[in-house]
Amino acid sequence: MAQLNMSFEHGQPWEAARAKFEAAIERARADHGRWIHAVEWSEDRTAAALSGSSYRVVLEVDPTHVRATGQVPFAVKLLEPAVRRYVERTLREMGPETA
Repeated sequence: MAQLNMSFEHGQPWEAARAKFEAAIERARADHGRWIHAVEWSEDRTAAALSGSSYRVVLEVDPTHVRATGQVPFAVKLLEPAVRRYVERTLREMGPETA
């Protein structure tokens, strides 16, 4: 197993970031249910633990960042640069919330 530890600035107002974080987790669950076997939400829904066959990753949102930490198979760790690009692209596509 390998350690996963990523952090990204989300560039969103806090309430927008929370709503988009939740929507993104639910979309990932719907789109990738084959690999995401369970999602455990924190009470305030600012963190979600995703797990599947041989991995567990905790995703968290705070007023400035989205963080991902956990244990993943070594082969997945090799894909970390691609995962980072995907998450950064997803955050860009979400764009800053307009007032």
